[in-house]
Amino acid sequence: MNDNRPVFSQLMEIIENDILSGVYKPHDLIISTTQISKLYSVNPTTAVKAVSRLTEEGVLYKKPGIGMCVTEDAREKIFRRRQQVFLGGAIDAFLSEAAALGISVDEIISIIRKKDKGING
Repeated sequence: MNDNRPVFSQLMEIIENDILSGVYKPHDLIISTTQISKLYSVNPTTAVKAVSRLTEEGVLYKKPGIGMCVTEDAREKIFRRRQQVFLGGAIDAFLSEAAALGISVDEIISIIRKKDKGING
């Protein structure tokens, strides 16, 4: 764990990334909170908090006596939430910084198109 966000948020992102990348598919059992805490050298309570938040968000569900599993629509929920965060916060901050630097929207669009061509050929 190495950024300024709370450790539980970083753990949530790791689990979400595993879901998005296909490491975990719908109804797969994720590793236990004990395993998470050992793997990432974090307090077990922090691992529990990350898993609990993902459960509250409908990304995971508890299978009694078994453990925590990925919900059927976990990928869609993660995508929707991340898109809202990106479109709501990141773009607003990006445009504010561009305005402060005197970069017009047309210039931004031109730069994005050039970068996109370089990435997507």
